[in-house]
Amino acid sequence: MSTPEPLPQTPLDQHPSRIRFLDGLRGLAILMVVLFHAYARWSDLYPYGARFAGVPVFAYGMLGVQLFFIISGFVIFMTLEKCTTFLSFVLKRWLRLFPAMLICSLFIFATASLFVERPAGAPVLRDLLPGLSLVEPYVWSKLLGSPQGALEGVFWSLYVEVKFYVLFGLMYFALGGRKAIIGLALLFFASALGNVAIQSGMAAPQGMLAHAASLLYWSGAEHYGWFAAGALYYLAFKQKSRRMLGLAIGVACIAALVREGAVADKIAALMIVLAFTMAIVSSRVQHLLNLRVLAWLGVISYPLYLLHENMMVAMIIKAGKYAPWMPHLLMPVLPVLLIAALAALVARAGEPWLRQLLRAGVLRIAPHSWALS
Repeated sequence: MSTPEPLPQTPLDQHPSRIRFLDGLRGLAILMVVLFHAYARWSDLYPYGARFAGVPVFAYGMLGVQLFFIISGFVIFMTLEKCTTFLSFVLKRWLRLFPAMLICSLFIFATASLFVERPAGAPVLRDLLPGLSLVEPYVWSKLLGSPQGALEGVFWSLYVEVKFYVLFGLMYFALGGRKAIIGLALLFFASALGNVAIQSGMAAPQGMLAHAASLLYWSGAEHYGWFAAGALYYLAFKQKSRRMLGLAIGVACIAALVREGAVADKIAALMIVLAFTMAIVSSRVQHLLNLRVLAWLGVISYPLYLLHENMMVAMIIKAGKYAPWMPHLLMPVLPVLLIAALAALVARAGEPWLRQLLRAGVLRIAPHSWALS
C-alpha cells in the first residue's frame, strides 16, 4: 500500500513571529464580519433596508467570528508551546488584547456624540467596564447589582476568547497539550449534547445536571469545538500529519453541524471549515491568502473588529441622509475605508507603543517573574 503524500512543507520557523497565510485568513474573517454588519445585521436602520440582507456573502458574514475562533485555537496552541508558565501565557495574552482595547474603547467613547445614530445608543462611562476588563456584562451586572451595558456588541467574542485562554491554558500546563485538546473537545461535546436534548423537547435538566448545563453555557463551551479544531489543525500543520488533519476536520464539521440555524446556515459553516482546511493543505491557497490586501486586513483585524460596528452603521445612516443620490451598494465603502485607516493607525503605532510601555512597567514591578521575550 502506498504511503500518503505529506502535507505541504511550510516550516514554522520560516516566519518566527507570524505565519503569513494566517494573516490572510484573519483578513478574510474581518472582511466577512464587516460586510455582515454593513449590509445585513441592521436592516431596520440602513438607508437601503433589507435590500442586501439575503445576499449570501453578506448574510453569512457572521461566520467570520467562527473563522477567528479556529485561527485562535491554532495560534494559542502555538503560543502555549513557547510559554514556560501559565502566568506568563496569561500576561502575554493580556498584552496582546488590552492595548488595542484601551485605545479603541477610549476613542469610541470620546467620539460617540458624533455618531448619534449608533445602534447601541449613547454609551455611559460604566459601559467601558466589560471591554477593559474583558469580562462580559452579565458578570458586571451581578457584581454591581444593576444592568450593565457594553460599548460594542462585537466584544462578546472577546469574552469567549478570554474564557478559552484561561481554561485551555490551565489544562495545557496541568495535563499537556493533547489532553488539553481532548478536555476542550469533551466540554464542547457535552454542551452540544445538552443543547440537542433541550431542543428535541426532552425534560429540562434538574439538580446537578442543571448546574452543569449552566456552567457549560457560561463557560462558552458551545464555541470550544472551533478552538479545539484550530489546535488540532496546528498539530496537523506542525507535524505534517494526515491523522491530525482528519481529527481537526471532524471536530470542525461537528461544530458546524450542531450550530444553531437552518440547513443553509450549517452548510455555510461547513464552507468555513473547507476554507481553513484548504489553507492548511494547499500551497496555492496559502499563496492566495498572502495577497497584500488580505494580509493588511489581517494585521489590522483586531482594532478594526473593535472599532467598526456602531461607528460604521452610524456613518452609513448619515450617508443616507446627506447623500441619498449615492448608489446603495457603495454607501458603506467610505465608512469602511475611514475606520480601516483608523484601525491601521492603532495597529501600526498606538498599539505597539502602549504594549511596550505596559511590558516595561510589568518588568519593572516583577523583573524575574515573567517570561515576556
